[in-house]
Amino acid sequence: MRNIYLIARREFLSYVATWGFWLSLASVPLFMGLGFGLPMLIENSQPTRHYVIVDESGGQLEQALVDGFTRAQEQQIAEIQEAVTEMVGDNPQVQQAMASGMMQQIGDGRYQRIDLGLTDLEALRPYLLEEQAIEIDGEEASLFAAVFLRGSVENGIEVDYWSKNRTDSGLRSSISRALEDYMQEAHLLSGGVSPGLLQAAEALEPEVRELNPERSGADATVTDAERIPFIMGVAVAFALWIIIFSVVNMLLTAMIEEKGNKVLEMMMSATRHYEILTGKLLGVACVSATLLVFWMGLALGGATLVQQAAASADIPVAEIFSALLDPGLLLPALGYFVIGYLMYGAVFLAVGSLCDTIQDAQTLMSPIMLIMMVPLFLVMISADSPDSPIVAIASWVPVWTPFIMLARLPHDPAMIELVGTTLVMLVTAIGVIWGAGAVFRLGSLNQANQETIKGWFSFGKKA
Repeated sequence: MRNIYLIARREFLSYVATWGFWLSLASVPLFMGLGFGLPMLIENSQPTRHYVIVDESGGQLEQALVDGFTRAQEQQIAEIQEAVTEMVGDNPQVQQAMASGMMQQIGDGRYQRIDLGLTDLEALRPYLLEEQAIEIDGEEASLFAAVFLRGSVENGIEVDYWSKNRTDSGLRSSISRALEDYMQEAHLLSGGVSPGLLQAAEALEPEVRELNPERSGADATVTDAERIPFIMGVAVAFALWIIIFSVVNMLLTAMIEEKGNKVLEMMMSATRHYEILTGKLLGVACVSATLLVFWMGLALGGATLVQQAAASADIPVAEIFSALLDPGLLLPALGYFVIGYLMYGAVFLAVGSLCDTIQDAQTLMSPIMLIMMVPLFLVMISADSPDSPIVAIASWVPVWTPFIMLARLPHDPAMIELVGTTLVMLVTAIGVIWGAGAVFRLGSLNQANQETIKGWFSFGKKA
């Protein structure tokens, strides 16, 4: 036991006692913040697109576009107000602050119409080709597009959209939608439908309530807090995969380095192979526990700040985080992590003991990586179709069980599936760890290498 403890402590300190380890810990929330904030920053930093409209119909289609753009903007504002109300509750001050900022972004828009006083394509072509610049508020800018409108509802509307840009289709799509709505509305009006009846029809929408059949009355309404466990099941499954994959790579890299530096041989002279295997697994397990404690501390600290900031609004923060910290999800996640880590960690240690360089390990790692990638796709499928036969069958594959069953837990799978998959996973884990230990002993004693493993699967060939 003492040798196992010393090896585990050595492995733990070799990672935790370095600046790089703590910098990598701090970088995770930083990259998460960039992941959420960078798309918004990119969207807000997009340049303004200037365009001109040349209406050859006498102004009728131009007015239809203006009306269509106005309606689309009003609809966006209404959707934002509804979303803000759901987020912050009936708090007028918070609603006004959040909604005004979002509406300001819509009001500015990415596309701005200008009037150059030109109606001929050849006159506009130098501006479209950026051979000649336009002046906006004393600054030079380029002309993004020129839109030519002609025709009528009765004879058909034609739109010539001239632009050098081939990727930004937002303006073209907005023009198409606005004129499509205009043509449909004009067609109905010409058929005898009154404007009032048309407006009343556009305002009609159903009131959809999502109800839980396990309850009745007012309590049957499904709340946001009830939806969170399903999202968290998938999120925790992905997090489990990332953590296991990260820590077992630590084992593989360290094992190859120690074998190349002859450190493993010195350790074998003083300890037994199973003590080294167990000590390394326990040491890196403590490293992963440090990762989890650090990240959970950040999450809880952030949750406290969010709860205090949202105290004045009617956000059910307490209910949300109680769902996130549900023992019915966290305890199985811990158990699945331990079993999954031991299975994959033992395999990666065995592979590392057979190889002298990372390049040697890549050949053996390729099939293992393919096996590890499959549950990611199945977890995404289970998010929408947890009762899919493919997902149900894949849950019984022991090396995939920890990830897929986590995503399925909030959907209350049958007890026979929970017990059966767990038993199969435990039996398989014992067999995998035993087999990996045997391979680790051969590899650490230089009695086997990657060619030996390949020979085991070379059926029908003579040595």
